[in-house]
Amino acid sequence: MSTSDPAPKVWNPVAAGPQLVSSAGLQPAGQMFVRVYGFGEVCYAQYGDSWALGTHSLGQRLVAINPNVEFAFGVLPWLEAGLFTSEASWWQTPGDGAGAESGHGFGDTTLYAKLRIHAQKPDGWAPWVTDMVFAGLPTSDWAGALGTPSIPGGFAPLGRLPATHFGAPVLTDALLFRKNVEPFRISGGIYYSYALPGSSGGQAQYFGDIFQYRLVFEHFLVEKKGFAYAIEGIGLHGLPFRLDGHAVNAGRSSFGLFGVQPTIEYNFTDRIVGEVGVLFSALGVNDLAAIYPNFSLYYYWNPTGPVVGR
Repeated sequence: MSTSDPAPKVWNPVAAGPQLVSSAGLQPAGQMFVRVYGFGEVCYAQYGDSWALGTHSLGQRLVAINPNVEFAFGVLPWLEAGLFTSEASWWQTPGDGAGAESGHGFGDTTLYAKLRIHAQKPDGWAPWVTDMVFAGLPTSDWAGALGTPSIPGGFAPLGRLPATHFGAPVLTDALLFRKNVEPFRISGGIYYSYALPGSSGGQAQYFGDIFQYRLVFEHFLVEKKGFAYAIEGIGLHGLPFRLDGHAVNAGRSSFGLFGVQPTIEYNFTDRIVGEVGVLFSALGVNDLAAIYPNFSLYYYWNPTGPVVGR
């Protein structure tokens, strides 16, 4: 890992970038951004107990929103740090003999650091490679009596990075990559999440680990405006075990989803960039089938000059 020289200059336009995978590119030292974004969820069916495209009806329909605010800062040429915090609201219709329910309040908060392992060379074949570490804080549960009721299904809307159990302290490590070949970018990452032991009502809680992977293809149509479309894919697996060997006794395990999202990116100014997309469940097991509308809006600031693409 290089710790002194900035990343070499390769084609990399300023743009919103993928929405469902963390960027393998880092901001240059001193550059920062504030991102306002929202993930939505409209559940319409339930997957069965084996991987399949088909679903069966859901007794209670669910709608959830999870608006977030993120701040990130380029610390060193090889290091970026940031955090994001959120609000969560959900509504569930009556059905299956149960009444309507709803909840809203603080969402969870995540701190993260990105460390560049390898930067793509102008004439090299190797992609950007970055390691990213997340520390998820269960701020939805820290408000005491004002805490946010857990979202049915156990997740804030699926696109949130990383997708983890709602209301659980979680450590996640991710290995990210991106390859730029004008006018295309191909990005991806694998994420492993371990939920730290917690408690509820005086009882110890052990959530299962989560493995997820994400792959994105971007095509820039008008580079100067950051105008591009992307096809994003996400896979998620709730595991029936934990790295520490404790038996899982909270949340769900042995579940999974795969989804696909078309995304549109656009630069409104040289500092304000945005994107919008809709994630569709494609297949799953022991989980909810849903549609997930998502959007992001970034404001970049570089005190030393023009904004640099990350």
